[in-house]
Amino acid sequence: MSPEDICRRLGEAKTSAMFLELTTDAMKKVLREAKLPTTRLASHTSTRRRNEDWAQKLWRSLAEKPLTTTAATLLFEWLSRTRRPMLAEFLTGLEVQHDNGLTDADFMTAAAPEKLREHGKKLLEHYDKQEVAAYLLFLDATNKSEVFAELGLEPLLAPPPPVAAQAP
Repeated sequence: MSPEDICRRLGEAKTSAMFLELTTDAMKKVLREAKLPTTRLASHTSTRRRNEDWAQKLWRSLAEKPLTTTAATLLFEWLSRTRRPMLAEFLTGLEVQHDNGLTDADFMTAAAPEKLREHGKKLLEHYDKQEVAAYLLFLDATNKSEVFAELGLEPLLAPPPPVAAQAP
């Protein structure tokens, strides 16, 4: 599954939320990758309004165009800047040297697929299943592998159904 498919399956709300968790510099990096302007408009009366506008523009671009590198940049920035404990737990379990979840090691080819899946399952027990699915599928996408296919992660990407209002 490509990075853009991961974002599309996560849906607008989650993808926008991921983008909004980033620093301004990281947001601008993702927007530049999508060839979207990072200038402040008159309608941007606050930083929050600017960021929300950027998130909407990014989502429209991801939903309408094949922007694999933009989606990959978004996923990488989000994971490496906001989900380091999850990355660190995964790498520690694999006995991979890392700096708080970041590594240059080629652990996807060095570790046995069974071991990768085993530690992927452990992440599913301790972290948000949707986020773990995005991480593991992103690892597969960036390594052109299907190591985690057996875990059936794709259905976990779908946004949860809206909670119906209960009648009094």
